[in-house]
Amino acid sequence: MIQIEKMGKPAIPIVSGRFEEDAIASSRALGMPDLQFVIVPRIYRNLPIDECVSQTEAAIDDIIDVLTVDKQHGRGERDDVADVQRFEGEDRWDAILKMNEQWLMRDWGDSFVLHPPTVDAVNELIAGTGLDADELICDMPPGFGLATVEKIAINAAMAGAKPEHMPVIIAGVKALSQMGSHGGTSLLMSTSPQAPLLIVNGPIAKEIGINARSALGPGRDNEVNITIGRAFSLCLRNIGYWYPGQMDMDTIGTTRKFVHCIAENEDMSPWEPFHVNQGFRASESTVSVFITNGELDVQDQGNTKAEDLLKTLAYGSIFGTRGLGMHGGGQRLILMPPDVAGPVGDQGFSKDDARGFIHLNANHSLGKMIQYTPLKGEARISPMWRWLEDLTEKERLEIEVPVVDNPENWHIVVVGADRAKTCVMPTGDGVSTIGIDQYRP
Repeated sequence: MIQIEKMGKPAIPIVSGRFEEDAIASSRALGMPDLQFVIVPRIYRNLPIDECVSQTEAAIDDIIDVLTVDKQHGRGERDDVADVQRFEGEDRWDAILKMNEQWLMRDWGDSFVLHPPTVDAVNELIAGTGLDADELICDMPPGFGLATVEKIAINAAMAGAKPEHMPVIIAGVKALSQMGSHGGTSLLMSTSPQAPLLIVNGPIAKEIGINARSALGPGRDNEVNITIGRAFSLCLRNIGYWYPGQMDMDTIGTTRKFVHCIAENEDMSPWEPFHVNQGFRASESTVSVFITNGELDVQDQGNTKAEDLLKTLAYGSIFGTRGLGMHGGGQRLILMPPDVAGPVGDQGFSKDDARGFIHLNANHSLGKMIQYTPLKGEARISPMWRWLEDLTEKERLEIEVPVVDNPENWHIVVVGADRAKTCVMPTGDGVSTIGIDQYRP
């Protein structure tokens, strides 16, 4: 719709009520802050046809009015905020609490206490990069704010980051911007619980203490993991404008939006590290960004043979839906613990062998995986799947297909401590890997 307006053709978006703030933020991010639209009460996607018609008919007069009358409401403009803000209190802690209260109301934080990004704190973080404060790293999705070193440092300071964390945070921001379609914008803005996950490889992981064992949990061992993930998520909010109810329209939400940063357990992996699969040398440090959409714990209670361990993993990975669009069946990230990876590798399976075996065995009923999407007249369905329209539901249920399109869509990263319990996450838009060393002093 915005593209049609940019072509000089009058157009009017029809927006459901919950998406008004999202429409304002999106039009602002795409360079049309004065774009006008009409509000209807309910989302069309799951609405019966007669209700779609009735709520549209009720909005016709508003549609005509917006299309024919020149109105400039300017509702897309952002609030002006001073470059430097000062907070006073009975003592320093009281001043910090007042800062947090005000900034939380602006939705700048994550509801945990923010560290004050003082000039000294920000400058100290910038010094950890060897870059100039005003150097532009990228424009950050989904709102495409300009991510300079200084802006990244401000958000990192709010998270309590240290100078040695900055190269990882900057590389993560850059990696997201280069991911898939426009930095994974459609996934980040989805009503599904999509969230980034950062995985670090190479020497820097040990140097700064990123945990590779029970890496997704809380506590002392994961202090660096949590701090870097938090800094990245604050950049995503305050530079990428990924605010709930605006450019993040998640229906329910997920704890994965408290973004995690983990390291691969390279010491206990029988295979080359993940970043080597991505074209980097083992001696280089990298960060890889996935956009995840759920997680599943796949437990194995005693198998020791490689084939049995991989079959358990493959059968346990059969969950979620399968897309019928041009982008196929999505991808899966496997966080494989050493107690699975070790025996599999020791018994002669390369990483590619393991991926191929999993792909061969991870099949499911096509009818069950596509039950969520109507077939008749659905524009999002690729022409290659149109033959399904002529089948009965029973016939579709009896067709077994791989849950993803090919073995390359299974990504294996060795992570974890003892026990054969694997974490599998559906992912979209692939993976983006960036070298970290270029952002170090």
